[in-house]
Amino acid sequence: MARQDEGPGLRWDAKVAREWESVKPGLAAEIWEEFRTDERHRRRLAWAAIGQRTAGQLFALTSVAAMLLFAKYSLDAGEPLVAAFAVGAPSVSLAVIFGLSRMPGRTLENALGRPARRVTPAAAAQQTPPPPADGAV
Repeated sequence: MARQDEGPGLRWDAKVAREWESVKPGLAAEIWEEFRTDERHRRRLAWAAIGQRTAGQLFALTSVAAMLLFAKYSLDAGEPLVAAFAVGAPSVSLAVIFGLSRMPGRTLENALGRPARRVTPAAAAQQTPPPPADGAV
């Protein structure tokens, strides 16, 4: 049995619908359809976000598995240093990337904006020379 779309909840009211219909006949049906379309779009975006996160996690897991397989191949070939670098450096990079992406408030804009805020007052302070100590102009 198909589930009925219950509409936008508290925003939908018969009194409001009658007011819309008095302005333009058929307007309430148009607005109702817009609400339903908007809700469908939100649900699709939510599913797309889940798919994107799942694909990212699967890609990360696959890349780690590939690094481990390459390291095993290198160890079997008698190259422990290659195996250490094959697993070590990329694993640290992945850990840093995933660790920083999970920190609240961390965005690329914030990271790039901080050095600019620090440089601006320092540059302004350097532009105004201190007054001479002996009083000469």
